[in-house]
Amino acid sequence: MEIRYKGLQYDLPQAVTDKAQKKLLGLKKYLGTDADTARAYVELGRETTAHQSGRIWVARINFSTRGTLYRAEATEETIENAIDEASNELAKELRRAKRMRVNLFKRGGLMFKSFSRGF
Repeated sequence: MEIRYKGLQYDLPQAVTDKAQKKLLGLKKYLGTDADTARAYVELGRETTAHQSGRIWVARINFSTRGTLYRAEATEETIENAIDEASNELAKELRRAKRMRVNLFKRGGLMFKSFSRGF
């Protein structure tokens, strides 16, 4: 999995990129054999420099695999919480896609079986 980071009005410390990498590598279980070809583009930083407190930290993750783009975005009070929230949202999307892919495979097998019984 290829992961690229970009800081938005913020210099990314190593601890923040390590946390984001740990969260994204945990998503490999939803990808199966395509985990090596997946790409993640992560934008971390402040939403605006005008505000000093509140929900000013943003994490945006663009994740592409199998020709499909998944996007997650979160705005929170700390950068760590924003990373957690965005990765949870992305995991939710990947779980849904995997469930749909498995169900489609099962329905295809069921249709083949019912078709073969007709002969």
